[in-house]
Amino acid sequence: MLWLFSAVEELLPVLAFFVVQQSYSFEAGLVVMVLLVLALLAVSYGFGRAAPRFAVASTIALLIFSVPSIVTGNSTFFQISDTILDGLFAFLLLGSRALDFPVLKYLFGRVFAITDEAWRILSLRWGLLFVVLAVLNEFFRLGYSEEVWAYFKLFSTIFILLFGCYQFTLSARMRIPGESNRLGLRV
Repeated sequence: MLWLFSAVEELLPVLAFFVVQQSYSFEAGLVVMVLLVLALLAVSYGFGRAAPRFAVASTIALLIFSVPSIVTGNSTFFQISDTILDGLFAFLLLGSRALDFPVLKYLFGRVFAITDEAWRILSLRWGLLFVVLAVLNEFFRLGYSEEVWAYFKLFSTIFILLFGCYQFTLSARMRIPGESNRLGLRV
């Protein structure tokens, strides 16, 4: 059930941004998104759930890129954040794989009990995905309107969630028995 809350935490703010942005303005959608992310993080913390490192880092990144867009009314700061962050994630994941240092294991080792080979495969898969997303983000950011980019943002978020769900097939196959459930999640 925890995975469902995590999926809602990822999708709901982007969906709210999309709806408000389509109905009002880019900045209004961004304000709603930021407030919703902060509220969901507080709810998660309020339920006694330790905030995952990645959630805290992504919230800080959201604030760093969204506040300038809100204050200046220039959507570029927020739009380019996906290119910068996806590129950074790709560099870290592919670089950590090349150096045989599983950064994903550091970030998600409390959640998954899977083999080191699984961490290497996941690093490659996610690294390549983030390269593609960074390139596509620039394609839509530079070539299309804010409204079209917002559609891309929504669909790419949904795709990331579906891609993440698909990765459970790997974690299930390469789980550490006795430390994980059938999906590779720590027990």
